Amino acid sequence: MFRNILVRYDEIALKKRNRGWFEDLLLNNIRSSVGELGSAGKFRGRMGVELKSEESLKEVVNRLSFIPGISSFSPAFKLPLSAPWDDIVECALKLAHEALVDGRTVIKVICTRSNKRYPGTSIEIQQKLAESVLTNLEGKFTVSMKKYTFALEIEIDTNGIFLFSRKIAGIKGLPSGCAGEYLSLLSGGIDSPVASFMTMRRGGRIHYISFYSPPYTGEESMKKLEDLAGHLKKYQGVSTKLFIAPLIDIQLLIKARCHEGYRTILFRRMMFKIAEKIAIANKFDALITGEALSQVASQTIENLTCINDAVKTLPVIRPLITSEKSDTIAIAEKIGTFPISIRNCPDSCTAFLPKSPIIRGKLEKVLAEEKKLEPEISYLLEESVKNVRVVNV
Repeated sequence: MFRNILVRYDEIALKKRNRGWFEDLLLNNIRSSVGELGSAGKFRGRMGVELKSEESLKEVVNRLSFIPGISSFSPAFKLPLSAPWDDIVECALKLAHEALVDGRTVIKVICTRSNKRYPGTSIEIQQKLAESVLTNLEGKFTVSMKKYTFALEIEIDTNGIFLFSRKIAGIKGLPSGCAGEYLSLLSGGIDSPVASFMTMRRGGRIHYISFYSPPYTGEESMKKLEDLAGHLKKYQGVSTKLFIAPLIDIQLLIKARCHEGYRTILFRRMMFKIAEKIAIANKFDALITGEALSQVASQTIENLTCINDAVKTLPVIRPLITSEKSDTIAIAEKIGTFPISIRNCPDSCTAFLPKSPIIRGKLEKVLAEEKKLEPEISYLLEESVKNVRVVNV
C-alpha cells in the first residue's frame, strides 16, 4: 500500500552550524542500507525514502530499524502539493479502513504544516479532514484528543503532502561514522557486542579484534565471532573489519613463567598491547571493551587499572562500566546478539584460567611478573600483529 517512508531524527536537530553535515551522513547511511530497493532524500527537518516497489516495504522497514540517528519513521502516502482534496481524503480513508481492521476506533487528526504557503491553517485542515473521514465512515469512529487509538496524521512540507498513521521507533543516537572509527575487543560473550552497539549509537564506526588460541579455540569459535560482527554490521550499513590475532604462544609463555593468579591480567594486557598496535596502524581513534566494574575478577578497579596501563597512546572506552548485567542482557536480546553470544564456544580468555585469580592486583607486581616474559615477549607481540588474519565482514 505504501511506497514512501517518512524518516525523523531528534538529536541531529539540536546541532547548529554543522547540522547539515550530520544530516548528510545519516542520509548516506540510509541510502547505503536501502540500496537497490529505493532512493532517499532530505527536506526540512525530515528525510524520505521512496520505494521502487510496495513489495519491498517490509524489508526496508527492517533495514531502517537498524540505523543509528533515526528516532522514528512512518510508512506514508505521498501526494504532490497540487493534489485535489479528494485525493487526500482517499488516502486518509485507506488509513482509516486499516485502523478499523486493527480495532482502532477512536480517532484524532493531527496536521503539521511547515509549508506556510499551503492554503488553510493547521487547525482548519485537521477539522476538514476529520469531517471528511467521519462523514464517509459514519458511526465507525469516535473522536478524542487525548485517549485516541488512531492518529491520522498529515504533514505538509515543501516536498509534498504525507499521510500516515503509524510511527515506528528507531534506535535514535547519532549517525554511524560521525564520531570516528574504533577497534572493539570482541570476546564472543554478551558484553562486548553490546558495548560495540552502544558506541555505534553515539556515532562510532566499529571494527573488531579477537584472539585465537588453537587448539583451545577452533573454527566454531571463529564462526561465532564472524556471525557477531556480521550481525552488528546491520547497525552501520557499511562493511567492517574483523582482526583475528594469534595469542597461544604468548599465553603459554605467561603460563610457564608467571604467577598463576596474575595470568588473566597479563593475558588482557597482551591483548590490549596487540589491539593498540593494530588500531594505530589503521588510524582508529580508540579501543572499546565490554568491561563492567567488578563484574568478574579481572574487572575490579585495581585490575582494570593494571590492564589499562598496557595502553600507552589511545583512549579505552568502556560503555558498560557501570551497567547492570541484566540491563546488558536486555539490550543484547533487543539488538539480536544474545542468541549468538550464548553459543557454547571457548575463547582465548577462558584458556588457562587460574584457579584463584588475583582480585586486587598491584601494578608494580604486574609489571614485575611481565618482566619475567623478557626477552621473548617483544618478538611474540610483533609476530602476533604480523600474523593477524583480517576478515572483511
